[in-house]
Amino acid sequence: MGLKSLIFFQHLMHIIHSLFHFAYMQPLCHEAESSALLSFKESFIIKKSASLDPSAYPKFESWNERGDCCSWDGIQCDEETGYVISLDLTSSLLKGSINSNNTLFHLSHRQSLSLADNDFSYSQIPERFSQLSKLVHLNLSASKFSGEIPFEISHLSKLFSLDLSLNLDPPTNRKLLEVKTPVLRSLLINLSSLAQLDLSFVNINSVVPSILANFSSLTAINLTECGLQGEFPIEVFHLPNLQYLNVRSNPNLTGILPEFYSSSPLKSLRLGDTRFFGKLPISISNLKDLNELRVPGCHFSGLIPSSLGNLTQLMYLDLAGNSFSGHVPSSLQNLAKLKYLLLKGNKFSNLTLSWIGKLAKLNLLDLTKTNLREQIPISFTNLTLLSTLALAHNQLTGPIPIWLMNLTQLTDLYLSFNNLSGTIELETFFKLRNLAFLRLSQNQLSLIPENTSNATLPELQVLELASCNLKKFPNFVLHHSKLQFLDLSHNKIRGSIPPMARNQSKEALWSNIEFVDLSSNELQGSLPIPPPSTIVYSISNNHLTGEIPHSFCALSSLYALDLSNNNLSGKLPPCLGNSSNSLTILTLQNNNFHGSIPGICTNQSKLIGSIDLSNNHLQGPLPRSLASCRKLEFLHVGNNLIKDTFPSWLSTLSQLKVVILRGNEFYGAVKEFTDDCSFSKLHIIDLSQNNFSGPLPLKYIKCWDAMKVVDAPTLTYVQLNSSFQVRVNRYKKVILTNKGIKVGYRKIEELLAAIDLSSNNFEGEVPELIGSLVGLRLLNLSNNNLMGLIPSSLGNLRNLESLDLSRNKLSGEIPRTLGALNFLSYFDVSNNQLSGPIPKGGQFDTFPDSSFANNLGLLTRRKPENPEISAPTPSASSGSSSSVELDWKFVVSGYASGLVVGIVIEIIFFAP
Repeated sequence: MGLKSLIFFQHLMHIIHSLFHFAYMQPLCHEAESSALLSFKESFIIKKSASLDPSAYPKFESWNERGDCCSWDGIQCDEETGYVISLDLTSSLLKGSINSNNTLFHLSHRQSLSLADNDFSYSQIPERFSQLSKLVHLNLSASKFSGEIPFEISHLSKLFSLDLSLNLDPPTNRKLLEVKTPVLRSLLINLSSLAQLDLSFVNINSVVPSILANFSSLTAINLTECGLQGEFPIEVFHLPNLQYLNVRSNPNLTGILPEFYSSSPLKSLRLGDTRFFGKLPISISNLKDLNELRVPGCHFSGLIPSSLGNLTQLMYLDLAGNSFSGHVPSSLQNLAKLKYLLLKGNKFSNLTLSWIGKLAKLNLLDLTKTNLREQIPISFTNLTLLSTLALAHNQLTGPIPIWLMNLTQLTDLYLSFNNLSGTIELETFFKLRNLAFLRLSQNQLSLIPENTSNATLPELQVLELASCNLKKFPNFVLHHSKLQFLDLSHNKIRGSIPPMARNQSKEALWSNIEFVDLSSNELQGSLPIPPPSTIVYSISNNHLTGEIPHSFCALSSLYALDLSNNNLSGKLPPCLGNSSNSLTILTLQNNNFHGSIPGICTNQSKLIGSIDLSNNHLQGPLPRSLASCRKLEFLHVGNNLIKDTFPSWLSTLSQLKVVILRGNEFYGAVKEFTDDCSFSKLHIIDLSQNNFSGPLPLKYIKCWDAMKVVDAPTLTYVQLNSSFQVRVNRYKKVILTNKGIKVGYRKIEELLAAIDLSSNNFEGEVPELIGSLVGLRLLNLSNNNLMGLIPSSLGNLRNLESLDLSRNKLSGEIPRTLGALNFLSYFDVSNNQLSGPIPKGGQFDTFPDSSFANNLGLLTRRKPENPEISAPTPSASSGSSSSVELDWKFVVSGYASGLVVGIVIEIIFFAP
């Protein structure tokens, strides 16, 4: 054998030996585990919608009976034993459920398991997870597990990381997992090796256990929106390895910040939307590694410490929505890496920002509601990387500076609600080619529409130009397929506007539009038809004429429709209240519509919560289909020609809070529909100026529980299936937050409880039971045939502001208990048969003699000695008209990047 042959042979033997050695070192997957994995695979289907990650793919595709399971996608085996030690099926498009008999639990050697971002069909987390005693990493996040987290998880004492976060129901974002028994402390007490804990969006609803401060290995804690309560244990901030702490969105969690040590490795601190309070400690400068400090919506106060300027690694600083005062320290100019600065909604004074131009890397600057005055600071010219500039709700003056157009990276310019002035052409903003949000509403600007037809903002999504003295419709917006939100309300736009849905070539326009507000202009002609994608459409307070086109029935996504205060006429389309599955607000008042009210809620439109058809010429009875509007809260059909008996069948609507039937031709006794308590949530009822008769509805009065509550109700929340989030309060105040941008809220005056039964033919006595309705602000029983005594129990109505019992047949004395009504500003018992003395003192000294006129038995009283005391002018109306009237105004207006829809209630005192 030659030398070359010998070398080749030796080399070949070396390769063969290496292969045998490799085979020996890399044993094949165990058959039992391979079989278990294949059985596990068979319990699922592959479905694209099961994972949210756009890069998700089915890892099961590589799993088959012929292959070695250690080579399958998502599998890792121990190099020495061949046992499966890691199973990673994150974002694998799995759809199915897991129960305690699943073969997954046959893989007892696993140290790591991730089933995140799949769809396990609301199945519970099996208790058998406790058998996987070697688990170090467990990730079941975003996988639609539901129910109670099993206590057996606490037996996994070797866990290094536990992630059960983001198990939410997609349609509603309802949290699916919860900790009931045991409490959080018992669940965690044995997991002392934990370094990473993520239970965000798990319903915990308990205090944070102090034992968490003993987990010295913890590097990351995420307890976002868990319903945490009580005081956060301050010792947790001093955990020696803690780098990330997030307890945001726990509104009942309170606490203070400690004095920080220089040894702290903390990199991210997020406490937003909690009740943390106190001052930011000067020692916060010891957090040398901190790159994220986010504490919006807390209760911090005092000065912002200048030591913040020492946090040179800081990239995100959010102090918005607190009560910080004084000035913003110029030391923040040292934060050279800062990209996000949010200071909105604080109580700053003497704000000087000449130093802010040194933050050259700023991407977002939000100074909304920070008491900014004078002109927009010229120091902003250096912020060439800005994508968001929010200066709204301040007292800025002067013109919009032209140099702003040099900030070419801007995507969001928010200057609304200032005192900016001057004339500016819309074309000026076309230099900002990346602009998606342009918001200039509620200033003193005069905007001139574009002159050239081909100029545009190609990325525009939101355009808010309310109260900008526009006299012409800006046609350039019609060519923006990305436009979602348009507010041109409260301008001077005249004439008709171009078609919204399609142009003359029948090409679709505004295919993504969701919000259109053209209210309070001078528009004329027929009613413009919005595109099918529209969710909110308001074109109230214009001069539109003609009928509502039947094509409105194609608006299947409509949530709110307001056509009020126009000159529209004709009959209402039969489909109007049934075309959209999501229709919640329907407002058509102050027009000239006639004919009968069409059936509403006859099909799938069961979500409607507010209907206002008042001040038209509608006839016939109320449609009985209204009883199917199970979400109805507000019904106003006042001042029409409706002829019907009292709609007692409305009592089946458990959410009903406001009913206004005034100024129609209703007749007969107010009878009960069932023997059960009805209208228990009713706050306001107005039956005035009809032909009702019989006694006052005693049984209903007993059931008006909402009028027995003095405190205002809390806000409720609704979620739209769109890019808008909707917040609704009791009287349909709605705030849409677009794309997650939260905006300020507008306070709308609320009348908590009111009863107006005036100008009817009610008879009998005023029931003592009315005195139990202690939340009442207004009570009007005038112009009826009531007799007997004025109940002394009315003295219990300590919040009452207006009481009118005039033009009845009441007798006896005025109860002295009424003298305790300290908020009473209007009182009228004239034209009755009262006798005895008029109470003295308190508010009674402010009422004019006309409030007691035409009661022959009443003793005259001495004039009040204080000539400066004044009172509202009393009524001198005659006939059947009421002396005090509720004026219900439905208000719809664009507000920041949202819609405010509300009912304003005014008490009108008629002059003689």
